[in-house]
Amino acid sequence: MSPHRCRVKWVGRRCSGHHLCVSLTREVPPELRCAPEQPHGYGAGGGVPCGCTSPRDLEDQVLRELRDHLQECRRRGYVLIEAA
Repeated sequence: MSPHRCRVKWVGRRCSGHHLCVSLTREVPPELRCAPEQPHGYGAGGGVPCGCTSPRDLEDQVLRELRDHLQECRRRGYVLIEAA
């Protein structure tokens, strides 16, 4: 399991949420790491298109959320990113 792959829930304006596996430039705590079988960008959404487009700066947003709210991310088990 790569120590740089992080579980992320991204919530868009029109979507209730997508679970993703995002590769980062830094290590993440073990409880936030993606499972080994989940490829980069993995989503457990069932394949129903919703028209959402992930933000271009998703990695930066995930790193910022980890830096600013690490304990809350650990409590949830994923990093929550919401569309502005």
